[in-house]
Amino acid sequence: MTNTNMATESTTPPPPQIRLRVEGMTCGSCVARVERAIQSLPGVVTARVNLATEVATIDVGQDGARRSDIIEAIRGVGYDADTFRPGDHDSTGLEKTHAAKLQQHRQALVQAGGIALPILALHWGAPVLQSTETGGHVWPLAAQALLCLVLLGSSAGAPILVGGLRSLIHRSPNMDLLISLGVSVAFVAGVVRLFAGGADQGDFQTAAIILSFINVGRYLEMRAKHSTTGAISALARRMPATATLITDDGTKEIPVSQIAPGNKLRVAQDVVVPVDGRIIEGSAALDESAITGESIPCDRTTGDDVSAGTIVRDGLITIEATRVGADSTMGRIIRAVEDAQSGKTKLQRIADQVAGVFVPIAVAIAVATLLLTFTLTDLGFSIALERAVAVLVIACPCAMGLATPTAVMVATGRAAQSGILVRDAAALEAAGSVREMFLDKTGTLTTGNPTVADVVAFGGESRETILQIAGSAEQYSQHPLARAIVNTAREAGAPLTEPSSFSSVAGAGVLAELDGTSVHVGAAKYLKEVGIDLSGAEEAIRAASDAGSSVVLIAKDATAIGMVAVSDSIRPGAAAAIDELRSLGVSCSMITGDNVRTAEAVARATHIDGIHAEKRPEDKLSIIEVQRAAGSRVAFVGDGVNDAPALAAADVGITFASATDVAVGAADITIVHDDLSRLPDMIRLARRSLRIIKQNLFWAFFYNAAAIPLAATGQVPPGLAAGAMMLSSISVVLNALRLRK
Repeated sequence: MTNTNMATESTTPPPPQIRLRVEGMTCGSCVARVERAIQSLPGVVTARVNLATEVATIDVGQDGARRSDIIEAIRGVGYDADTFRPGDHDSTGLEKTHAAKLQQHRQALVQAGGIALPILALHWGAPVLQSTETGGHVWPLAAQALLCLVLLGSSAGAPILVGGLRSLIHRSPNMDLLISLGVSVAFVAGVVRLFAGGADQGDFQTAAIILSFINVGRYLEMRAKHSTTGAISALARRMPATATLITDDGTKEIPVSQIAPGNKLRVAQDVVVPVDGRIIEGSAALDESAITGESIPCDRTTGDDVSAGTIVRDGLITIEATRVGADSTMGRIIRAVEDAQSGKTKLQRIADQVAGVFVPIAVAIAVATLLLTFTLTDLGFSIALERAVAVLVIACPCAMGLATPTAVMVATGRAAQSGILVRDAAALEAAGSVREMFLDKTGTLTTGNPTVADVVAFGGESRETILQIAGSAEQYSQHPLARAIVNTAREAGAPLTEPSSFSSVAGAGVLAELDGTSVHVGAAKYLKEVGIDLSGAEEAIRAASDAGSSVVLIAKDATAIGMVAVSDSIRPGAAAAIDELRSLGVSCSMITGDNVRTAEAVARATHIDGIHAEKRPEDKLSIIEVQRAAGSRVAFVGDGVNDAPALAAADVGITFASATDVAVGAADITIVHDDLSRLPDMIRLARRSLRIIKQNLFWAFFYNAAAIPLAATGQVPPGLAAGAMMLSSISVVLNALRLRK
């Protein structure tokens, strides 16, 4: 049992955080460059830049870098940065940005097609269009040159050329530089050939094909990105702009941003609940699918809690606001997903590091291809140049940069729709490799709402006196069993005595001074450790434990005087969830401070095999650390203050939204509703995510490893290289979108 002082145990506050939009990134090398620029600033603790979301998340120290300094640093390496509008979530802001960019890419695609098609027609029809007059063979090539010049200056070509030039000026080579070099080399070669009066019809059509494929790819890629943000953006859009406030003069509509805790709000049929609250009047059928993923409405009545984002499908209720804005359930869901999407897995960090050095390597390979083909073969400069252009185009590491963040975006959004909040991408990655799960008993496998089942007196004291003494001693404890005893004592009308002193041993029991008498209340193990003889109570303890009740013993002046049996019902669906986890290859064990017999009774009801009973918080932590040291990937599920050390030590800490703030702060994953069936759902989703991330990275690396030699040896012409590069980027995004199902 826990001293209330432990609930306020000091924790290191997280560093202040700045979130910025970053524009102009095209590949993983851009991400690495922006991160290095930000981290070079004094006062920056960490910087995480996400290519798919185009968001930079910067943790700064107390006297850290200013927002304006960070923006200037980003612009200094050739990219643009801006802040989010006040009150604008990353998700909705990103959706608007993607929508605008999608329109731009659509226009660029139309221009690319409208100009490239005549260039290709002139190229293929040149033998027919050429005349026998002097210079008659040149005009089709000249027309291609003019059209290609228009293409380069259009929205289909200019942004790419400007991006490449900017990256060159800032000495930050990226995908735009590779494409710009390829297109520019092809165009210049065509102009040289035109003024030389040659009849060859290459080069201009190569530039046109490259730009066409690039614009097709960017349009399709942006459409896919737009889809990845749809889930969480839909949640953000679901929140109403106004609410009906009840005042002394009646009702009035006010902006949701003005609602404060304690306000009374009326929510009618087909209206979205604007804040977290408690029903104080009425009843309704609530659609909670946005929070839990369950489509069947749930009946809620006076005294029940309701969450922001749920919809009243039938009925009329009056609620009292308890948590508003970013503190509400929906606000926390949106923020959790945004935080998760800004993080990185270990695999992504490796990919970004590789992409960061890949562009210079690709340029070097292209130059080597040009020189070696020209000097060591008799194919001529034109063929050597074509192969070099193909290498530049096909080597773009865009797929490498998108492989992981797109999968993380889709997975975290999908998890949020199912009521699973993932703190960061690393937690999702770790959850995918979990093979052993430890679960706390009270509040995790059980509902955490225990009730007093029986009161037993061992000596001459009455049952009422036992309850009164236990309730008095437990007044300052926040453990669920202690609260059950105190509440029962108060309901029975027992006059509770104020302790003159109080101390607790976490997860074991309490010592209180009542009217000059020392009173110990707690588990049998604790009372034995302080020297209290329990030989006369063993039969009563055994009977209560066999019935599945938790036993709380009371001793006065070192003599056991009674016992309170507290029962806590098994959480619905616990056994099914454990069976499902076992079918996924995850072994499940229970860690509890309760006695062995009670633990065995709960284990039988929940189908758990492993039991660690009579364990204190430090024992829980030790078990987790030992298993991790043995090489096992461990998850721990708990909800109390005493579970925080184990939650933090596990590879993946999992808790419920209703848990203590300390537990939520220590956990990596939070289940919005106390539903254990989400545990196997989480494992499945994490494993699918990890599998798709590995698939994406494999194909991205394999693509570059296989494509560059083919381009260098002339097996892949520049136009086909552009198409292959486009398909590689689109394929990883589409593969990630499979997680939406």
